Order: sequence, then structure tokens, then C-alpha cells
Amino acid sequence: MITLISCTNRPHSWTRKISDVYIKRLENKKVEFQFLDLQDLPTDILSNEMYDKKSPAFAQLEKKYLIPTSKFIFIIPEYNGSYPGVLKLMIDASDIKKSYHNKKAALVGVADGRAGNLRGMDDFTNVLNYLRINVLHSKIPISSVSKQFDTKGNFIAEETLELIDQQIEMFLKM
Repeated sequence: MITLISCTNRPHSWTRKISDVYIKRLENKKVEFQFLDLQDLPTDILSNEMYDKKSPAFAQLEKKYLIPTSKFIFIIPEYNGSYPGVLKLMIDASDIKKSYHNKKAALVGVADGRAGNLRGMDDFTNVLNYLRINVLHSKIPISSVSKQFDTKGNFIAEETLELIDQQIEMFLKM
């Protein structure tokens, strides 16, 4: 099972729009996957007890999305030169061995600047390597993300779609 994660809790984000592009591509390829939007993280995830006693809502989320998956696709926006804290919070609140050890991941960086969150993907790769996750070498930095859509919200970047399809194919073979 693949779990696609939109890695921000910001509503109406470019990250979610890119996640929707991935959803359509995965559906077109008839790939079995599930989608986790970090907007749906329970609000009580952060507490002084989160390491010993998870909130029931987060325990359910972890049981549904993190533990059973064998592969993750992380759509990661650039936040202050790296990746969002809410993504790190989710990882820190999880059972690391059950949720992440010996799994696989593909990364997509999203930014309205020119680097497509390359630095954030590098930072997050280090975290994933620590968690014993094998990261696909083909990472996609999506730069100038607002220019990748037309005024009606349709994704119009054909070159990027080709890269996405290539990445998905590589990831499925991994």
C-alpha cells in the first residue's frame, strides 16, 4: 500500500493542489493508495504526553495511514528554507519502528521560488534515512508552483507531468 501525504496543515495550499495532481496520476495508473492530508491531523497531537500516551484520534490515524503502508509519497512545501514543523511533529508522535522502519519513500518539493524546496527535501531525506526509510533517488522539485496552473486551477506543466509519471513508475518498481 502507498500512502500519499500532503505535508502541510495550511488550508488551500499549493501542496494540496500538487497532491491532487498525484492523486489523479495514481488513479490513472490504477495504483492502490490512500491519501493523508496533514490538515486532518488531530488538534490534540501536541502535548507533553505525546511520546508515552497518544491521543485516541492520532492513534487511529497512525493505525490507518502509517503502520500498514509500505511506501510513502511525501509532497513537501518549503517552510523557512526546509520542511514544515507539522510533518516533523507527526513523525515525532508516531511509533517509529512500526510506522517507518524498512519502508520506502518518494519526495516532491513544492515552492513558489526557484529551488522547488531542494533544501527541504535534503533535510527530510536525512530524517528518513535515520528512520531506516529507503528514499527514491528521483526527487522532484516543483519551482514557481503558482505558474504551473492556469487561471482556472488546471495543472498545465506538461514537462512536470512527465517527470511525475517517471517518478511514479520508478517508485512502483522500487
